[in-house]
Amino acid sequence: MGSKPLVHRGSKSWWTGDFKALCGLVIPAGTGRSPWFTKPACPQCEAIHEARKRK
Repeated sequence: MGSKPLVHRGSKSWWTGDFKALCGLVIPAGTGRSPWFTKPACPQCEAIHEARKRK
């Protein structure tokens, strides 16, 4: 049985439609899915998000 995919935080490009996660992962347009859940979260994305909130 496979593990659940991680949920990444990031932004989507208006120009290309690609999604770039805070951890550096780039998901090309049309290949990603929009999950309705927030767990399991990517630990790297969460650490960067928390660090940005503290600034």
